[in-house]
Parts: sequence; C-alpha cells; structure tokens
Amino acid sequence: MRRWLADGEQVLVQVRPHARILVVPVAVGLLLVMVTSAALAKLQPAEYYQWAPDAMELREPAIVLLLTAVLLVEIAYPLRRVVRWANTRYILTSERVVIRRGNLRRRQEDCVLARVQSVDMHQKLRQRMVGAGELDFHMTSGGVRTVHDVPHIQAFRNETHAAWMKLFRASFQQAPGSGYYAEDVGADEDDLIGKELRKLGRDH
Repeated sequence: MRRWLADGEQVLVQVRPHARILVVPVAVGLLLVMVTSAALAKLQPAEYYQWAPDAMELREPAIVLLLTAVLLVEIAYPLRRVVRWANTRYILTSERVVIRRGNLRRRQEDCVLARVQSVDMHQKLRQRMVGAGELDFHMTSGGVRTVHDVPHIQAFRNETHAAWMKLFRASFQQAPGSGYYAEDVGADEDDLIGKELRKLGRDH
C-alpha cells in the first residue's frame, strides 16, 4: 500500500495532466535546435571566413558561447516543463483528490471529498478538442480548488462525482448512537405530555 494513503483508502484513478501543455515547450525546444543548427553551419571554417575573415580567432569561442546559451535555455524552459509534467500526478482516491508534484522534492495538495460542496467542469475550445478541462471543487469553507488540464475530463469528473456521492450517502447511513437527537426529542415530548396530564388532573 502507498505510504501516503490512509487506512482503508483506495486509489480509483491516476493520470498525468493532459499532454497538450507540452506543445509550446516542445515547439520552442525544436525551434532552438533548428536555429542552433543554422548558426553552427555559419560558424564552419569556410562559411565563417566569408563573413568574418578578420576574426577567425573568435570562431571557437563563439561556438562554445552559442552551445552554452542554447543548453541553458533548453534546460530552463522546455526540458523543465517536460520533467514537471512527467512528475505530476492527479490521483482520485475513495476519500480525496490528490495533486502530487516532483520526484526528489515532493509536493502534495489534497482536496478532501467530504469537504466538497459541489464540482464544476469547464473547458476552453482547445481543451474541448482534446478532451481535457478544468475541475473546480467548491469547498464547504467557501473556497474553490481548481485542478488544471485534466485528461479525459468527463470520465474523471464522473468518477469523482461517484466517489463524492458514496461518501455523502455513507454519512447519512451511519447508525445513530445513544444520543441520537430523535430519541431526545421523543423523551422531551413524553415528559411534556405527562406534565400536562398531571396538571389537568389537579385542575379537575
């Protein structure tokens, strides 16, 4: 059993954010590679001599500087986004929705279903085209928790609603204890009726 699960808690669905969020980072990464390839072609000895014959000693430092700059940009944006996506999970359990991020440095956000008042789904046009969307969890405390770019949004919402309704029904099906309010109300009514009857007897 996963160590972060509570006793009796079960994992129902586990997904990553929709891969559509990688379109821009991957496109930027490919564009950088293409630009770098074109720049390196211009830095070849024959090409470089044609447009900078008096600065041949700067050709190798220029290559090193170019490759270093491109590598830093690739790591800072495209690669970082891909790694973040790969290490993010949306997990629906029988008791909560969990957002887990990171690998070495783990961060976890929990949305307890028992504290959810309602669940709303909304999609932008591009999300509708790929079946992704956002889920808004309206909490009983008044706040709203949003899970972004959920894949197979309709199926995930249906599973979430089913788990939420199961908890909701279970809260009403618990056996009443000795202090159950209906028993107390009934006892108070019996005492009141008895007092009224005694009072009527004295009056007559």
